[in-house]
Amino acid sequence: MVGQSQAELRMWRFASAQATGKSHLRSGLPCQDRMACTILSNGSLIAAIADGAGSAAMGEVGAEIAVNSVLSELKRALEKGRSDYVSLIHEVAVQARVAVLSEAAKRETEPRSLASTLLILMLVQDGGAAIQIGDGVMVVSDGGNGWSWVFWPQRGEYANTTYFLTDDDAIKRIQIEALPGGISDVALMSDGLESLALHYASKTVHEPFFNGMFRPLVQSDATGEASHLSESLQQFLSSDQVGSRTDDDVSIVLATRRNQVRPE
Repeated sequence: MVGQSQAELRMWRFASAQATGKSHLRSGLPCQDRMACTILSNGSLIAAIADGAGSAAMGEVGAEIAVNSVLSELKRALEKGRSDYVSLIHEVAVQARVAVLSEAAKRETEPRSLASTLLILMLVQDGGAAIQIGDGVMVVSDGGNGWSWVFWPQRGEYANTTYFLTDDDAIKRIQIEALPGGISDVALMSDGLESLALHYASKTVHEPFFNGMFRPLVQSDATGEASHLSESLQQFLSSDQVGSRTDDDVSIVLATRRNQVRPE
């Protein structure tokens, strides 16, 4: 990956959106995806997506608790200067699981009722880490050498199944990866967009999809969230182009720090 001068601070900007799947709209069910992205004052990026299990009665509740827990815990730790990124992100995933299990106990329901997947990515100026439990897509690029997936989506024992944060063996199934500081582009997506983003047969990234999705963001001079691009993403996710490929809930977070370098 391409490095950077210590005299530079490369500023992130992002766009994000989600849409309720056709199957949920037909059934009168809410969107069970939850997502978040934030940029800290020190230039760190935190992004997370949780996809509530379709068979879970309160999957959206579990997903929201997980995402909120991730953001608050990572923000607090990074602002305190934690730099053991792999250990930190693992701790945060475990804490998110505890928060969801605690909510299930409070509601006197089985943890499976709040089941969701969980994708987390954090990047500071000199590196970062990522975690995934279940399916979904996380891809990265250094802006010049193409795109690569961080984790291949996890599949369960049976067709169309995966693993969830509330599973008894969830901690054992955590996939975790240290990330280099040269990453300039990241994307997180729930599993509803997998068919657009990945080539299953070759286990590769569909690069034209990401090149097209990132072009407006790379060209944007926004700081923080590019709200107009988030609105465009919302329209795309609600379009027939996406609806013809999946009837599932869909969420996406795109973030880049290309073309915006500011002196410290």
